[in-house]
Amino acid sequence: MDERTERRLIERAKDGDSKAFETLMESSQDKVFRLAYRVTGCHDGAENVTQDVFLQAYRSLPRFRNDCRFSTWLHVITMRKAIDWCRDSTAERRTLHISDWSNPGVKNPKPGVDPVQIAQKQELEETLNEAIATLPPNQRAALALVVQEGHSYKDAADMLNCSVGTVAWRVWNARRLLKDMLESYLRP
Repeated sequence: MDERTERRLIERAKDGDSKAFETLMESSQDKVFRLAYRVTGCHDGAENVTQDVFLQAYRSLPRFRNDCRFSTWLHVITMRKAIDWCRDSTAERRTLHISDWSNPGVKNPKPGVDPVQIAQKQELEETLNEAIATLPPNQRAALALVVQEGHSYKDAADMLNCSVGTVAWRVWNARRLLKDMLESYLRP
């Protein structure tokens, strides 16, 4: 959706047009869910976060100032809600699979692959799953925004409400921790 159409829909939604808000929500829902999934590590958590994000967005829409894209604003809300969900000690999470990390909810088995390669890949996935699960939520969030979503460090810093240096450190540290845990797989 282009920026001009988005602005018109926002103004209509601010004036009480529920169809306009629904259109905004539908255009952003997949991205919000994917980002929430990458931070929470589970489908149920991502669904809960996505629902909370759009509820908060609907309630806060009158205060939206149009000084950024609607999608950026939603990313900010998503990151805060997802990190809060991760911090909730009652939240049950499953281990995030590497295939989910790269493309949540999509499984693409390849026929004819050597069983040894399949076993090696599964072992690597399990190790990576364990490593990702041990990352603090703030590092997982920074990694998801920068590495997986392709945002700049500055944009990620704005979304996470911290400095660019903090985001860079979180991404660097997450990568370092993952590298340390996967070191045996990285050696020839």
